Amino acid sequence: MAHTINIILFGIGNAGSALINKVIKERDDITTPAPDIRFPVITNSSVAFFEKDADGYAWEANFIRFAVPFKIDDVVEYILEHDLHNVIVVDASPNAELPAEYPNLVRMGFSIVSINETVQYLPENFEKGIKFLTETRGLGYRFIKSVPGDASAAGNALYDAILQVAGKTKKAAA
Repeated sequence: MAHTINIILFGIGNAGSALINKVIKERDDITTPAPDIRFPVITNSSVAFFEKDADGYAWEANFIRFAVPFKIDDVVEYILEHDLHNVIVVDASPNAELPAEYPNLVRMGFSIVSINETVQYLPENFEKGIKFLTETRGLGYRFIKSVPGDASAAGNALYDAILQVAGKTKKAAA
């Protein structure tokens, strides 16, 4: 997998932080080639860190120092302005409103991986609609039921889902 995968991460709690740490660990493991996964946008419930050139991987320090209040439109504008490709929105937040944005994000051309527990309480046709939208656009969608109290397992599950979704988007783009 030689192409860059751009992750827009909503939520840096246990699962989101575990995902970032898993990506860094895989990147540092010289025994196996890791995919080129970047985090150009990382958010919590109120602020977002937008990557700048040469920020490096000190994401926690950068987030604390440079995060700014945001709206979803700010994130989309950043993606379009920076001409990011292979974008996967990862919802690792508990935000009940964020799943309502999934259809718009898919229409913008973004795949989605979610571990947001509120999704499982939405009507069944919600997920069917998201799956239909992503499939008709050659994108991917995965919902992961989290394991309470096991951040490492959640990070691993998100990482595996990202690779699966990225493989699907790569095939669609080829």
